[in-house]
Amino acid sequence: MYDKGIDKILLVMEIIKIDPHLCTRWKYADRNSFEFGDINLLAEDIKHNGQINPIYVRPIKDDSKFKYEVIAGSRRLQACLTANLPIDAIVVETSDAEAATIQIKENEKLALSEYSKGLSYAKLQRDGKLTQAQLAKIVGCSITKMQNYLAFAKIDQDIWNAVSNMGRVSARAADTILALSKKSLAHKKAIIEIAEEIRKGAGTRRIEKLVNSIINTNDSLKEELITLPSGKVIGSWKKDGIVFSGNLNIDKEKLSNLLVEFFKDK
Repeated sequence: MYDKGIDKILLVMEIIKIDPHLCTRWKYADRNSFEFGDINLLAEDIKHNGQINPIYVRPIKDDSKFKYEVIAGSRRLQACLTANLPIDAIVVETSDAEAATIQIKENEKLALSEYSKGLSYAKLQRDGKLTQAQLAKIVGCSITKMQNYLAFAKIDQDIWNAVSNMGRVSARAADTILALSKKSLAHKKAIIEIAEEIRKGAGTRRIEKLVNSIINTNDSLKEELITLPSGKVIGSWKKDGIVFSGNLNIDKEKLSNLLVEFFKDK
């Protein structure tokens, strides 16, 4: 259904010039702000060399400010706004499902991060525009790969805030991060602790190794306090034995005899 719709749209390739100020981004736009790159450089390029590829827009009804919403071409839109230039566009009348297909197919030509794709796919699925199976078919990937894409939207935002730039995070790594973060709060904290490694593009195995290393180290450092009925802490159990508080006046001989008595039948 969607492929036929795209073929029909692409047969009508009338390119017109429109005022970019009359355009707004589609709410399912899949390019995040950290992927816009140098807009000023693109604006200068369009100013001197022209706009090589048109954007795709569809009409908006009953909006006093905007006449079109941009389905594909947000970066070009921003560049033309910056340079105060009219923008070349193809105006299409489409459903949300067909618009999503246009966007996905258009972005196959671009170096768009899997993070941005994943968030866009998740919005489309969440709002009932496309099912997971339909998305996988349009993208041309397996259901498992699409599940990995959708994992991006299920990860707590404070993890992404720590990573800050998700351009090099793969969908498979996102699925691993999601699974680890669900294990415990300690796992989530460990993921945030390795945010820089994730930002650099750490893969599944490295993420698992780093997180497990932090968890195991923290477990070995945990203390179990030894507390008197009065509430006074006299020491703590550690991995290698008992450590007594430094302000205790201990009769070492008496304590040694008590320990010998305790362990003699062990």
